[in-house]
Amino acid sequence: MVLISVVTPVYNGESFVQDAYDCLCRQSYTDWEWVVVDDGSTDNTAEHLKSLATKDQRIRFFQQKNSGTAKQPRDHAVYESKGAFVLPLDIDDLLSDDYLETMLKRQEETDADIIYPQMHFVDLESGKTFQSLPVAGFDTKKVYVSRDLVKETAPEWNIGCNGGLYRRSAWINISYPEKKEPIWMNSDEVDERLYLIHAKKAAFSQACYYYQNHKSSTTGHVSPKVFHTLKTSLQLLDIMEREFGKESEEYRRMTRRAFCDWRYKMMLFVKHHDELVDADAEIHKNLADGFHRLDTNVLTLAERIQFLNLKHFPLILALFCLKYKPSLLKEKLMQRRNPEGYADKYIRKREEQKTGDAIKSLYEQGEPKEDYQPYVISMFCGNAPSGGLVDRLRGAVSTYQECVATGRSFKLHFTHPFLLSDYLVPNTYDWTISNDAITFSLAQAKPLIACSVYDSSQERQTHRQQIRQALSNSKDKQVHVYTNAAFCYDNDFAQSFLELFKPSTRLQQHIDKTKTEIGGSYITISARFCNSLDDFNEEVYSEPLPVAERRQLIDSCIAQMQGIKAKHPNERLVICSDSTTFIEEARKHFDIFTTPGTISHIGNDDVHDYDYYERTFLDSYVIAGASDAYLLKGPHMMKSGFPYAAALVGGTTLKVIQF
Repeated sequence: MVLISVVTPVYNGESFVQDAYDCLCRQSYTDWEWVVVDDGSTDNTAEHLKSLATKDQRIRFFQQKNSGTAKQPRDHAVYESKGAFVLPLDIDDLLSDDYLETMLKRQEETDADIIYPQMHFVDLESGKTFQSLPVAGFDTKKVYVSRDLVKETAPEWNIGCNGGLYRRSAWINISYPEKKEPIWMNSDEVDERLYLIHAKKAAFSQACYYYQNHKSSTTGHVSPKVFHTLKTSLQLLDIMEREFGKESEEYRRMTRRAFCDWRYKMMLFVKHHDELVDADAEIHKNLADGFHRLDTNVLTLAERIQFLNLKHFPLILALFCLKYKPSLLKEKLMQRRNPEGYADKYIRKREEQKTGDAIKSLYEQGEPKEDYQPYVISMFCGNAPSGGLVDRLRGAVSTYQECVATGRSFKLHFTHPFLLSDYLVPNTYDWTISNDAITFSLAQAKPLIACSVYDSSQERQTHRQQIRQALSNSKDKQVHVYTNAAFCYDNDFAQSFLELFKPSTRLQQHIDKTKTEIGGSYITISARFCNSLDDFNEEVYSEPLPVAERRQLIDSCIAQMQGIKAKHPNERLVICSDSTTFIEEARKHFDIFTTPGTISHIGNDDVHDYDYYERTFLDSYVIAGASDAYLLKGPHMMKSGFPYAAALVGGTTLKVIQF
């Protein structure tokens, strides 16, 4: 019998795991393995799969750091597979009971490299099928030269590719381990065309694949990643030009598809701008690049007149604003002419509105307490967006300073995604408060929201006055302050921080151990790449750089480090970075030290584990203890506030190396 490797990428698919497994167990063909790769799930997906794997040796389970795409874990699963054929199954889809048997039988009949199924799109809630592929009238009995089927996938899919049966060798050659094309959302669209172009024969079977649409489907959300499909469209356009030529029907069809995708994304960007504001710059650039990349000669005269003959992207964006959301036009003009005013009027207010919406029901439903104290409480308990560690701590210190100025009692409620007191405990001021001492009744509590987005001197002063006024006017109420205000940096941040915090016993032991391992005097070099090197998922939206630009950026960082090292020949280099790629490259050139543990960011992590976050605190205290602290700030890198705050606590000034 021939072993079929069913390969599945999964991210937070706990509710679908059992159904997918049961579906495979019902198969009439039994010589299969299920290779599943978990892409850094934060729910109980991994635990469920591990439990199944202990009971069924046909399940082979792997885990990897979250990549943000389905392609990477799917390719990983193919690489780990052992069968002569691979069959992709999404975790939330299902197969007919005779699926594997029917697919393999058809392959043996035709000797085709790819076998496609009958694909049915099913609404998960109603159970109704709303579309089927291949389209009606398509000859599924014929064996095709696979390259000819590319026409059936552009601009619309006339065949269904999910759940196809592929020769493993073909998949490995095209997709793994080398990435032939940059990975964006829907990169399987690129892969599928490449399989068809490079395979010899393709055929169809009567096996039924059920693609289940539901609210949590990736394609169901208007998020920044949705706009990656425009990049995918342009990749496909490049492939069609390379393989078939600019005069080919394939190229013309794909150009029209890219144009339709661009036009649709323009509409989404304008209509849903309030939801995409964090990604505004990246999306705007992608849309502009796509606009300039389109070949106008392939489009109809009406399309060219309506859009592309205008030649100027800002003017086209203005037309879309007028059609779908006129108010956005005024906002965009202000964004270009007065960035600081734009940030204050639009971005900050949106962030405050987002926090207000998140906590609204909590206070509307809050019950009064018989006995409560009118504390001022800095709130970081998971009921509202709070940012990273330094965002939270600077907000707490700013609030504490205003409590000192107004004579109010300060408390800190930091419970999510971990208890701050596991790492930092009160020093000379006791800020601890129990859950029972907090009231969420609007008759007894006043929520105050002050979001910092631009961190200008004017914004700092506004927040100081805003918080002081609330503290002075609500002396008989608890004031719950949701803020990342940075005005504490203007008023001896280090002294206030040290009054509030010292390391817990456990953390202090690990700090001492780490400094012993470093040995002697040292300097720190911090570097925040966020998503630029495609090895860390950061809540701040940005896209990975092209591979060549990543290499260039790393080389530039290494060159800057060589200059820093020349100034400190006798001191050890300690690297604090969110990029394992950069750290490993630095090891090739220098004797470096890095703190042990997991690289994390509490703004987008939801893990409840001490060890998971300890490295962040170790880095902070290591920076505070350095003889000199540096921050590398190159193109696409973040000017992180983390080493700045840590250096202040240690009594040093962070040196920013801009290049």
